[in-house]
Amino acid sequence: MKCFKGFDKNLTCRDFQYEIGKTYVTDNAELCQEGFHACTNPHDVFAYYNPAESRFCEVELDGIVKGKSDDSKQAGTKITIIREIDIIEYNQLCAEYTKAHAKSKEHQTKDYSVVSNSGYYSSASNSGDCSSASNSGYCSSASNSGAYSSASNSGNCSLASNSGYCSSASNSGDRSSASNSGDHSVASNSGDRSSASNSGDCSLASNSGDCSSASNSGKQCLASTVGSSSQAIVSGSQSLAVAFGPYSKAKGALGDFLTLSEWEDDEIINCRTRKIDGKHIKANTFYKMINGKFVEVK
Repeated sequence: MKCFKGFDKNLTCRDFQYEIGKTYVTDNAELCQEGFHACTNPHDVFAYYNPAESRFCEVELDGIVKGKSDDSKQAGTKITIIREIDIIEYNQLCAEYTKAHAKSKEHQTKDYSVVSNSGYYSSASNSGDCSSASNSGYCSSASNSGAYSSASNSGNCSLASNSGYCSSASNSGDRSSASNSGDHSVASNSGDRSSASNSGDCSLASNSGDCSSASNSGKQCLASTVGSSSQAIVSGSQSLAVAFGPYSKAKGALGDFLTLSEWEDDEIINCRTRKIDGKHIKANTFYKMINGKFVEVK
């Protein structure tokens, strides 16, 4: 069975070390007790693993045992770690799954259209220019692909996604994800343990929740977080990653810039921007500010 599984930064789960491409077998499995666990719904994994501090993989789970769960979690005696998925692709998989399995759907294809719903497990979707897709239900999805569009929701465990130019994807629910891939776009959320991600040039990925992640891969983009223990990631040329909250970290590619702050007693005592030159500041390496200096962290 195709599933999705979360891990910590070292690719371990419950103190068990995994490797990409490896298969593991155990004699017994019981839901939430023993064996290997994974979810058929990729979004459910966020309930167990913080998107800002975790790694996610596509897995093949076999030897499935019966059991009741509040979500799509499954337990089995055999698991194969197929591949690791970056946060941008993972967001897209979440959107595709939610739309495909939504209990109620609304769809518009005309320009300047609006679709909206408030039901649980709902999906609002359009593909017209200058359109808006919006919902407020739990575990919902708002999605569009038109230019100048907006996808927005406020439910917990929700996802707002679009791929149009000059678009905006926004949500405020806990464990939510806002994602787009259009140029000049904005992906934004304010819920705890949320993820904002885009891949368009000159785009903005921003969140304010604690333990959140803001990420983009376009040229001259901005990834910004203000929540505590959050992370900002950029991978495009001449982009800026801003980790402004306490205990937050940032990383980027060669030629990008990092802005970090240092806090003491709920006050900012240092704030500085450094260029990733490959010598003093390494590429693809997380940094925090400690005692006024950029310090490598895992």
